This record gives sequence, structure tokens and C-alpha cells, in this order.
Amino acid sequence: MHLITTPPLKSSPRLLWLGVILTLAALLAALAGLYSVVYRDWVDEQRDSLVQELLWLEQSLRLHLEGHQQTVESMTPDLQGGEAGQQRFVAAASLLRRESREIAEVQWVDGRGRVLLDGSGMANGGQQLEGGSYDALWRAERLKRPVFGAPYRAADGKYRFDLAVPVLVHGRYQGGVRIVYDMAALLHHQVPWWIASQYHVSVVDLEGKALASKFEQTPPQNTLFHQISFDPPGYGLSLRAVSYRAGVGLALPVLSSFIGLLTLALLYSLWRIRGHVRERAQAEKALQHEMILRQAIENSMKSGLLALDLRGQIVHVNRAFCELTGLDSTELVGQSPPYSFWPQEEGALLQAAMQAVLGGELPEHGFELPFCHRDGERFEVRFYATPLRGNDGRHTGWVASLYDITELKKKRLALNYSHQRFLSVLNGLDVGLCVTDGASSQLLYANPAFAEMWAQFEPAGLYCPMLPGLAGAAPADRVSLEFSPDHDEHWFQLQYRKISWVNEEEAWLAMLVDVTEQRQRDERARTQDERFQTTSRLIAMGEMASSLAHELNQPLTAISTYAAGVSRRLPEAVQQQHGVLEAIQAIVQQARRAGQIVNSIRAFVKKHAPQLENADPDLAVSRAHALALPLAEKYGAQLLWEPGSKPVTVQMDPVLIEQVLLNLIKNAVEAMREADVRRPLVAIRTEAGERFWRVEVSDSGPGLAQEVKDNLFTPFYSTKPDGMGIGLNICRSIVEFHHGEFGVSDTLAGGCVFWFTLPLSGHNGAQ
Repeated sequence: MHLITTPPLKSSPRLLWLGVILTLAALLAALAGLYSVVYRDWVDEQRDSLVQELLWLEQSLRLHLEGHQQTVESMTPDLQGGEAGQQRFVAAASLLRRESREIAEVQWVDGRGRVLLDGSGMANGGQQLEGGSYDALWRAERLKRPVFGAPYRAADGKYRFDLAVPVLVHGRYQGGVRIVYDMAALLHHQVPWWIASQYHVSVVDLEGKALASKFEQTPPQNTLFHQISFDPPGYGLSLRAVSYRAGVGLALPVLSSFIGLLTLALLYSLWRIRGHVRERAQAEKALQHEMILRQAIENSMKSGLLALDLRGQIVHVNRAFCELTGLDSTELVGQSPPYSFWPQEEGALLQAAMQAVLGGELPEHGFELPFCHRDGERFEVRFYATPLRGNDGRHTGWVASLYDITELKKKRLALNYSHQRFLSVLNGLDVGLCVTDGASSQLLYANPAFAEMWAQFEPAGLYCPMLPGLAGAAPADRVSLEFSPDHDEHWFQLQYRKISWVNEEEAWLAMLVDVTEQRQRDERARTQDERFQTTSRLIAMGEMASSLAHELNQPLTAISTYAAGVSRRLPEAVQQQHGVLEAIQAIVQQARRAGQIVNSIRAFVKKHAPQLENADPDLAVSRAHALALPLAEKYGAQLLWEPGSKPVTVQMDPVLIEQVLLNLIKNAVEAMREADVRRPLVAIRTEAGERFWRVEVSDSGPGLAQEVKDNLFTPFYSTKPDGMGIGLNICRSIVEFHHGEFGVSDTLAGGCVFWFTLPLSGHNGAQ
């Protein structure tokens, strides 16, 4: 055989001594190269460490300065809050300076560059900023956003830079807050000790001049350094770090260890020379025996063997390969690509496969290649190749093994086609399907729809998380249930039953259907039905209120008319006795007032505009207080009124506003009576702002539960046994007719506060 037969081995001590000399030469070359490699590795390691530390420091300083910017932006609204706001500004500025020692000054500056207030609370006598100290404020005024200023030298000779945050009122610049940073102090307090112990850290300008440094000593020379842009503040500033270290570190121990290994390798080579002569004779006998054994193995194999040289020329074939191709070994040996057993129409594919083999690209599962028999019949083979090496270890060619897979491929394609059709049908279903083993609950199959519906499920996993132990847990062979895995956001219907799997073993088939849309449709139908019923009740209440207002109008008019007639016909003597005339006049006045209330409610129900007029709201509060006082005294409640500090005028319907106040006072008194409060108190407070008039009705009761607050303005919801649940809705509607706001909140003492606001005259609709 061409590849196995070798000439008898001869003693060759010259080659062994040549190996020793080459080893010594390699040792010397390795020593020279090792020093160079170790030094370059050490330099690269130091440089990488320096760059990483400087990048971390720059990011830390950036976050630190951005945190100050956010803090100052939160302080600017306090500057518009008068003296209290200025006190909060001074407190916040003092806290900022204590926490950040690098901040030299925190100042509030007006629009013309004069210092109004600093962090210590002093006004500084109107100090005028100019030059570098005003640069940041000048930029903030024009950009309308926080900016950092260019670096400048202060009176003490140290370099500083400013952060300016503008104070804008309705988009107009009204001044700003200025923070002055000391560069040297910034590095002193913000550069960690582990960085300062390794590197000299400084801030330099575009010309390389050091403006500030962590320590005042001169930076080391002829060592590694790196610098990056220092932004913010920017303006050409850079952070520079210079390494203090200049030693090699572990280079010498590593080099010594490597030299020792090379020395051991040399000794081992010399020892091998001693035994080489003894091994040669034994190798010749073993080789003779192995040649005979390999020849017998080749002839007994059913797989074809093919040996190629480095150019792809066939140098050896076995008997099985000759049977596959129908060609004799003498016809095959010596052929070069393209081979005679290659189909002509597949020449490009086979040539590409051969180039891959010769290039060393050997896939784990080999190649599937078409070959041709001598009689023209085509067949498919699985082709594997491995490098062939000679006695000296040199790569001399390739050894390939192959076997006929024509029938296996046909069966595999048919089975795969059937399997793909089955999976295409199941994977195309919108219903999630999952099959688990009946005994072990091991996952047998799951389609993509099942995995999409169940987010934590992996189709390639071993078990289904939804169906652990169904065989022992299920009471029946067929079960159906509905559940929601994410708290009513999605709903699924799960049906599972016992089936017989392909191996005739018992299994569970689970079908998961998304019924979220169906439940949402049912919920929408129910909600629409409830809204329809609520709307019907509101319409009926509106019609009832309109009818009552219409029917009560005539009796009230008659009462007023009769009372007026009685007052005219009474003798003068009777009028002067016992206050009869005053009582009749009170009847007339209250009847007219009742008529006004009925007409206002009737107009409100019919969605006509209320009868608005410019009125003093405190008069409406006074009348409501007087009307509610008997009710409060009846239940032992104290009713207090704290009027506002200045008179105002509000465009409103006084009668409707009185009804709102009476309803709120009545609710407060009844709530405290039901809660059995020992010292019931109802307080009415009014106050006028710049654009709104506000009234609050507070009580000393137990307050409102969260459930009551959530449903407070729901139509027909009431906490009273005989309540209709429309009083607060009408009150809120009346306030909204007046372009106001209506709300409720809790007091610190535990009571409840109902409040509403009305716009002052000239501010209607301004929210």
C-alpha cells in the first residue's frame, strides 16, 4: 500500500543533535523576545488601567455636576415665593455647600447681574458681576437653560468655573442662580484615594496648561499619561492623569519561570536521544505487523476509504470503494479532480466540496455528495475526511471515508415531509396545544401559540409549568377551567384530557384558548346596560325636578300675594302689636326667596345659563350661615365662619351658591351626628386670591373612607340609608356652571374638608 509502506528506519543521530541545537537557539530567541513581549504587555496593561480609571473619574464628575444642576433647578421655584421662598433658598444653598466642599459660592443674581442673595443669607450690598464671573449667567439668559461658564481665575489666583440656572417667569428671564466651583477643591474632594495614589490628576486647557490638580507637586516625567475632555464644563478643558509607576512588576518572575521550562525541555530532549536507538528496532517490527493488520481491516470494511495527497490526487482506495463506484483500484489511483465517478451536472457542487476538504474545512457531520456508478446510476454518500500525517508528523494528504445513504435519505425525506405537514397544521392554529407524558409530566410537544399565551413557558423545555402531575391531580379524564395569570388583564380557558400518544403511552393533551376579548365584550355589554339604567334615572330625576319646580311656583306666588294683601289690610294698631307686620314681611321675603330657588333649580335642570350677577360672595356665605345655624344648634354642633381678609366681587348666582353651601353644611352636621362626635364643629373659611375666591367647609368628624372617596361623585351612590346620591353631583355641577372647581380632602385632625373655588370678576374660565 502506498501510504503505509515505509523504508526501514535507519539510525540518524545527526537529526537528534540538530534538534538540540535548534532548541538552544530557540531558547535564546525566546529570552530576547520574552523581555520585549513582557514589557509591551506591561505597558498595555498600565495604559488600559489608566484609561479605565480616567473614564470612570470623568463619568463620576459628570454625574456629580449634573446632580448639582438638578438640585439648583429644584431651588428656582422657591425664589418666586417671597420671603419664605428666599429662606428655603438660603437653607438649600447652605446644605449644598456643606455637602459639596468644592462649591465656593451659591448666589441669586437678578437680570442685570447684581447679587441679591448668597448661600449665607447675605445680600452682599448689590455686588455687580462682570467678566468671567458673569459669563455663565450671560449664556443662560440667551439660551434659557442651565449652562456652565468658561473657566476664569479668581482673585485668590485659583481657577474656577460657574454653573448658571436661569429663573424664567412666563418665559422671560428674571435672573438666575449661580454656583461657583473651585477646580482644585473639586479634584481634592471628588478624586478617590485609590486613583490619587496611582496617578497625578489635573485639569488642563487647550494649550496643556494645568489649571488645577489633586496635589500641588509637579507631575512625574517619562511615565504613562492620558487625558479626556472634561465636559461639563467643557470649553476645551481636559482631565489628565499621569502614572506614578515605572516598574516592570511581575515580568522578571514570569521570565525566570519560562527559562526554567525551556531548560527542562532541553534536558528532556537529551534524555530522548539516549532511548532513540533502542526504540528504532522495536518500531520497525511493530510497523511490519501493523501494515498487515491494517490491510485486513480495510478489506473487511463495508465503508469506502479514499486516500488523497495535498493536491487531491487519489493515492489509495479500498475494496468497498471500488464496489460502490464499479471501478477497479488501478483505474481510480492516480485520478485528480474532476474524478470519473463524479456526475457531470454536479461538477460545481463536488468541486466546491473538494476545495473545502483540501482547505481544511471539515464539518462535523461531513458532506452529502452525489456520486455516479460505472453504469450511470447515481447514488448519495456521506463523505468524511481527516488529515493524513506521515511518520515525521508532516501533513501529507487526506483520508476520507464514505458510505451509501441513498435509501436512508429517501426514508428520511419522506418522514421529514410527513412531520413538517403535521407541524405546519398544529403550529398554524390559534389555539395553544401542549402534550405531556401521563406518568412523568415530561413535555412531549407544544406549539408556538401555547408559548405566546403563557409567557413563562419555553417550548424547548423539559416540563410544562402549567400541567405538573395532571395524572394524579385530575379527578376526570376531561377537565375545563378558566383562569387569569395577571390579575384580570388576560383570561384563558384551559381544557385538557387523556389521549394515547404515538408510542401507545397515556398522555395529557392541553388546549389553551384566549377568551380575553369575549370576557371584555361581556363586560362592555354589562357596563353599557348599567350606564343606560343610570342615564334613565338621571333623566327621570331631571323631569321630576322640573315638574316640582313648575308646580311649586304657583303656591309660592300665592303665599307671597296673600301675605302682601294681609299686610295692607291689617289695622295700624294690630301691625304695631307683637311684631305682626314684621312676621308677615318675613313670610313675603321667604316666599320670594323660595321662588327664586325654585326658578334657579328649574333653569339649572333645563340646562339654561344661571342668572349670573356681580355679587359679594361673603353675603351668600352669611345667608347660608344664618339658615344653617338652627340645624347646627338642633344637633348640638358649633358652626363657625371665618370670612376672608379683603372684599371681592364674583359673578355668580347667589341662590345656587347658597344651596351648595347649605348642602355641604347639612352633610357635615349629619355625618358628625351619625358618628357620635363628642364636640362637633363645622368651620366655614373663605379666602380670596389673585384670580379665585375659595370657600372651605370642614368638620371634626371621622373623615371619609377611601372607598367612599372613590365613589363620592358616582350618581345615586350614598352612604345614608335614605339618601338619593345626587346632592354632591348637583353641587359640583353648579360650581362647574360658574367655571369653578369642586373637591374634597382630609384634615390633619382626621376630619373632612369640602371646598370649591369661583373665579373673580374679570377672570371667568381662567384655570
